[in-house]
Amino acid sequence: MGTIQKQGLINTIIIYVGVALGFLSRILIQPHWLTTSEIGLAGLLISFSALLTTFLLLGASNMCVKYFPLFKNEQKRHHGFLGFVLLFPMLGILIGGVLLYFMRDWLIQSYSKHSPLFTEYFDFAFPLAAIMTFAISLNAYCNSLQKTTFPSFLNDILVRIVLVIGTIAYGVGWIPLNFFVLSIAIAYGTQLLLLIAYICIVDRPGLKVDWSFVKSIGISGIFRYTFLLTLTALTSLSLKSLDNMMIGSYLGENFSGIFMIGMFMAQFIETPLYSIERIASAKIAQAFAVNNLEEIKEIYYRSVRVLFLFGGFLAVCIITNIHDFLSLMKPEFAAAAGVTIILSIGSIVNMATGVNSPIIINSSKYIWGVFFLSILLVVSVFLNMFLIPIYEIEGAAIATGIASTLYNFMKFIYIWKKFGMQPYAMHTVKTIVIIGTALFVGIFMAVPENPWLAIACRGSLITLLFISLSLYFKIVPEYHHLVKKIFTRNK
Repeated sequence: MGTIQKQGLINTIIIYVGVALGFLSRILIQPHWLTTSEIGLAGLLISFSALLTTFLLLGASNMCVKYFPLFKNEQKRHHGFLGFVLLFPMLGILIGGVLLYFMRDWLIQSYSKHSPLFTEYFDFAFPLAAIMTFAISLNAYCNSLQKTTFPSFLNDILVRIVLVIGTIAYGVGWIPLNFFVLSIAIAYGTQLLLLIAYICIVDRPGLKVDWSFVKSIGISGIFRYTFLLTLTALTSLSLKSLDNMMIGSYLGENFSGIFMIGMFMAQFIETPLYSIERIASAKIAQAFAVNNLEEIKEIYYRSVRVLFLFGGFLAVCIITNIHDFLSLMKPEFAAAAGVTIILSIGSIVNMATGVNSPIIINSSKYIWGVFFLSILLVVSVFLNMFLIPIYEIEGAAIATGIASTLYNFMKFIYIWKKFGMQPYAMHTVKTIVIIGTALFVGIFMAVPENPWLAIACRGSLITLLFISLSLYFKIVPEYHHLVKKIFTRNK
């Protein structure tokens, strides 16, 4: 798994720089310069556009990763594969635009009472979604080429820098609110243009589709796969955006803004999973193409071992320090603490199950992914409808946590029964012991009253505990051997 580890490490570094920028924006800049309603407006616009994007893609991103190994031929410009991929979002934008036109009044009516700012800028959502759709398609193409570093930089760093600049410019009064909203589209538009330039430099893409070759692959199978994966992606993103969208409808933009802060803190935990999946998906697709189940098993097992440990470390740091973090912000954001803790538990589960989604999606039994997500979407909608009116934003967090756990449990059982892969062993118990020990120490240790010093003290001790205990228990053998080798060399 050398290539995955190398690119995964680079992607993780890039993503965490982006997370640092996101932290700067979400935790420090936005709460200082924006009202909770304006934070909610930006969050709702991006969430709604992302939800639209999932439909507009028509499964192009997943199809790109799965079928590129069959089209790959540099001399023949991959048989016009890039042009073939782009046909799907073009068709999706056309169909989606028509459907949204007829649904516009109903959607605005749904949000008019509790989220008036969102309804005022509702028409920005579709152009933003169209830009994001093409950017995601080109990102998937780069992932298929196993060129993930620069696209990661654009997605995780450049976009956030532009968003931070837009927030500051609005906060100090240099631009009006409508230009602040426009800056979101500028951020993703810049990403799209640079992706186009990058692909032209590193590849010889073909836009003219070799339809005879497409037919030889089996065009009906491709369309069936993209249709089912559209449902899968739509359901998956619906689950990610559903809670925030329903909070905006039930409770309003203020609650949505507070929830976004808590959700951002919890999503920080899953960052390593996203970086690994970007390259692992292409590797798994290629392994399935040549029926190399051993490589898939190795990727799966190692991802579970590493991600569970690292996810536990991040979750413990966040859970034990969340109240001190939020004390640095405006008082109204203190309500995000419960959301963060609940979602962090769900994130640990997601990390502990490794790269299970790429295994199901890239296998011949991908339809099961659609089935699992369909069940999950129904459960999630019901839970949100039931829990939000009772527990408000904590209810949405509980619904998301239960949904995430249920989904990952179904995927684990399926992979175990279908492929005979069960990645949990004694190292899992040891990891749970490490997480529990660090959590207990982090909660009950004495710290200074100053929040910055408290965070530094807890963070330092938790880090020391995780490093020492994970090396003692040999949770990740390759890193244990590396450390041993370094110390032996220094003697």
